[in-house]
Amino acid sequence: MANINDLIDGITIILSQEKAYDLPNICTKYGLENGDEQEAFRSKRVYIQRRLKGKDQLFLLDLAKRIMDDYNDDAKDLSKLLSHISPAGLFSISEITRKNILGELYSKVNIPGRMDIVSFLKRIWDLDKMPSTDSRYLNASGDIWQHMVNNDDYDEEYLFEEYLEILTVSDELFINFLEQLVHPLVRETYEQEECISLLNSHLKNDGFRLLQADYMSGYPIYKINKIKDGVKGSVKNLIFASIGAKPDIVISDSLNNSIRIVKNEDNCLIYEQPIPSTGLFWDDLVNWWKELNPSLENYKDIQVSLYNRLFNFLDSPPEKIFFKSYFKLLKESYDKNLPALIPQVYLHYDPYTKSQRNGQAYLARQRMDFLLILPNEQRVVIEIDGKQHYSEGNISSPKKYAEMVSADRDIKLQGYEVYRFGGYELLKEETSLILLEDFFKRLLNKHEINPIA
Repeated sequence: MANINDLIDGITIILSQEKAYDLPNICTKYGLENGDEQEAFRSKRVYIQRRLKGKDQLFLLDLAKRIMDDYNDDAKDLSKLLSHISPAGLFSISEITRKNILGELYSKVNIPGRMDIVSFLKRIWDLDKMPSTDSRYLNASGDIWQHMVNNDDYDEEYLFEEYLEILTVSDELFINFLEQLVHPLVRETYEQEECISLLNSHLKNDGFRLLQADYMSGYPIYKINKIKDGVKGSVKNLIFASIGAKPDIVISDSLNNSIRIVKNEDNCLIYEQPIPSTGLFWDDLVNWWKELNPSLENYKDIQVSLYNRLFNFLDSPPEKIFFKSYFKLLKESYDKNLPALIPQVYLHYDPYTKSQRNGQAYLARQRMDFLLILPNEQRVVIEIDGKQHYSEGNISSPKKYAEMVSADRDIKLQGYEVYRFGGYELLKEETSLILLEDFFKRLLNKHEINPIA
């Protein structure tokens, strides 16, 4: 798969052909820092890469196109690299996803379906204009017919990955391949559904899904859609399991957004590990807890220790019923697929209390009752509402209710999903289990998180 480093390497190879004493002026011409000749003489490659590292994707794409225009035949490899990059940037459907999809197609699916292989491929590639690699034939159509039908000496892996280079074609072409794969002219309806399920199990990792978009003579047509974007940005400091006095937090390194708790450290936990696009799972938290508690060796003991630490710091009986029910209902069936249910998470942080700010709160809802960090930047907030959410003492407060729904609107517009339970719904564990089992399973099914088979 083409990535930023491939682009940097391609540019570096071309510019490093220049004389060292010319490099400062050449870099200036292309909007790069020029440096001095002595640095260039030590290593032209290092000199160029120092000036390319840290540049964003759009700058590098524009630079590559300018260099390709200036160097013509000397930039053929760079030109080939750019041809595998979509107009929107580097691949959105990664090479590993493409490879995993193709691996399953080879073993489980008759790829051309009702069609012969050449007719199917012509729906995606202009084979008649593509050159043959066999001198006996005029174009790729004859080539593929000879080696896939007449002689059968190409296997599918060679055809798609070597001959057609499908792992590095643009997203647009790869998407067209998948859409044609499930087209009703190619595949029967019952085969469509099986194939779509297979493809979606991989596409979701890159934020895509095949969905029905239209009908043709009563038969469904499917198109690939981008899954709704979640919350922009990555989680850098997950401060959770917070109770009691507010932790006193300082920024220990503002450039790297590193923080340190200098007071009330025992009142919360901080998870600072990178969180991948696949989300944060209970297993991830358990492995992190093991590193913090090396004396715990048995995996079950580590899980119990972490569970108790989180459970015992919950504020109210309804929150405890919610947390306990989540694991009771899902832990065994979902196992390693179980997302981490993270309690008492700081969404905003103000070092001062409301009274210290003379009754003025600058940040609404500093803490969330529970948070799930799911695949594709999806974040789910769950609130358990006691009467303090909508009343002053025993008197209902329209003002407090308005503040609550205003805060909901704000984080929903940022991309969060918000679900609320009344504390009254979670007074008894036996009756709560029925309500929560349906909710948990529908929520995870919505986000395509499945039990372990």
